Amino acid sequence: MPFEWPNSDQICYRLWRLRRLLALCLLVPVAVGLALAVGAQLPVDHVALALVLIGGLVMMHLVLFPNGTHETLGLTLALSGLLAALPWVNGLGALAPADFAQAGLVFAVTGALVATGLGMAVLVQLLKVLTFIGPSLRLPLRAQIDVGCSVAVALQQFAIKPQIRRGRILTGQADARGFFDVAVASAQDTDPDHAGQPLVGRATAKVLYNDSHSHAVMLLLPCGAISVSALHATPQPAGCRVDLAELAGDFTLGMYVRHWLTDQQADVMTEVADRIIGAEPRANALAHGVSFLSLAGLVLSPSEPVADRAK
Repeated sequence: MPFEWPNSDQICYRLWRLRRLLALCLLVPVAVGLALAVGAQLPVDHVALALVLIGGLVMMHLVLFPNGTHETLGLTLALSGLLAALPWVNGLGALAPADFAQAGLVFAVTGALVATGLGMAVLVQLLKVLTFIGPSLRLPLRAQIDVGCSVAVALQQFAIKPQIRRGRILTGQADARGFFDVAVASAQDTDPDHAGQPLVGRATAKVLYNDSHSHAVMLLLPCGAISVSALHATPQPAGCRVDLAELAGDFTLGMYVRHWLTDQQADVMTEVADRIIGAEPRANALAHGVSFLSLAGLVLSPSEPVADRAK
């Protein structure tokens, strides 16, 4: 999916949905800035200006690249490192002869910015590795949402059942044992040659329980892990409340942390709720999978167009 500019509703939603990630990303540079100010290594007004700039860049990145969690964290850590290195950058600029002091400072700042960009790229890859290493844990994931519809409609839209085509989900026919195939499409930037095509995840599912208010399904993942998801809808004066509980079978501690920071469970429920009431899609799961580094790569190293892909 190509890059798309967010509208005002999507901007507000992304800042709210990613509030935990934003808080963490602001906490790191603030801690570094306070240490520099208290140690008198930088003037307080310079530290305050730097923190405002870093906060603005982080918020802009969250809004423009809502699915770039690792990249946002890498950007925050790299900028925090740049802030911590500013006293040494000033010192390097001062080493130049008096006639070339300004030019020396420019070279020092340029080198620091280049190092920050390279450090961000390295940190992103390191964070990705740390997210997926480690043993699998069995911790429950819970979320709830109020929807302006009946319980029956909510379960029909939220539940995973055989032979449905709904949003990004497509399921097949159940076999004699009740198992059926599930395909889920999502935005991606892992295949630049086919960036317009979604990344499709596949699993095998079986309905464990289903009645007028509840639904439970088991998912068999390609890696062999088993996940269980349970829905329960409760009538409310203005519609119903849907509670979702899931026990993932292949999540590491890092994946749980990322899931919590991005409030991903609630984001999936928002996607379905917006579709039920006919609202304009806001969910991050529907946003593009383009990252800042992938765009930077296209600018710095553009590829030649291929004739058979001209259309």
